[in-house]
Amino acid sequence: MKPILPFSVLAMALLGLISACGSSSLTPKCDGSTPTYTTEIQPIIESKCNGSGCHNAGSSAGDWTTYAKLKPILNNGRFESTVLVQQTMPLGSQLSQSQLNALQCWADNGFPEN
Repeated sequence: MKPILPFSVLAMALLGLISACGSSSLTPKCDGSTPTYTTEIQPIIESKCNGSGCHNAGSSAGDWTTYAKLKPILNNGRFESTVLVQQTMPLGSQLSQSQLNALQCWADNGFPEN
């Protein structure tokens, strides 16, 4: 019979590493800037949300191709919750600290369009 202790220790160490990798969320911080959808946010949405095929025209996950189509998600809090708080979006990608900061400022200022 082989000792189980070394295997258990290795398994726990690997589990710890995997857990640590999954908790690499960045903290969005507004620097006081006032980005608008048309100036700074639209390119982020287009590259990270529309460009991935998740939230483009006709998508079952929601069409975020225009400000008007994104506005209901902004109003109900889902955008802020999934993108800034939980950081579960975008799928298969991660927002940079500067993108998160811009989005946080946008949210703090009431999601202005222009």
